[in-house]
Amino acid sequence: MWALRTSLFFSILLLANGQTTDPRDQDFWNKKFGDPKTEFKREPSPLLINAIQGRRPGRALDLGMGEGRNTIYLAQHGWQATGVDLSTVAIAQARTRASQLHVEINAIVDDLTHYELGKGQWDLIAAFYIHAWYNGTRPETPARLLAALKPGGLLVMEGFAGPEQFMFQPNELLRDFPALRVLRYEDMEAEAEWAPGHPSHIVRFIAEKAR
Repeated sequence: MWALRTSLFFSILLLANGQTTDPRDQDFWNKKFGDPKTEFKREPSPLLINAIQGRRPGRALDLGMGEGRNTIYLAQHGWQATGVDLSTVAIAQARTRASQLHVEINAIVDDLTHYELGKGQWDLIAAFYIHAWYNGTRPETPARLLAALKPGGLLVMEGFAGPEQFMFQPNELLRDFPALRVLRYEDMEAEAEWAPGHPSHIVRFIAEKAR
């Protein structure tokens, strides 16, 4: 966990100095996803499962998709699912897993800051445990995410919270997305998907764009 937070901290420093990609980041995450000892949940997020219940599938974007657990789940449930991640190792894992399950996904290697989200393109945008990127690219990122959603589209987010500048701050997402209708907001101690086995301070957020 210390190494993970250290890498995120250096990413924030570079973003603050106008650099959108730390050349060490891809190596760091490639090693993380390439190490079988890295602890994170491989199952789809319960928050995402809850968010799409009863909704008609559409176009979904998973930012920071990792090895594809959420992207693949969406595709299995009828969504046209695109995932984006900086790690070439993670993207390769996602493509392999999707092929094994005979599921079609669009897995893209790119820096999230460079990736073109588009305007009114997505029925769902998922962003799990990319709180450091989110905070390092505010205020542009909330505006980009809002613009990229279709009317009626969902924004689903989860990540670590805390006093550090790269963590989610109290009510930060509520302040950043006043135009969205909040369906679920939790600021709590719970098992984090990137720190399983013990409670962590996390934020969960589901909100809908007006139709």
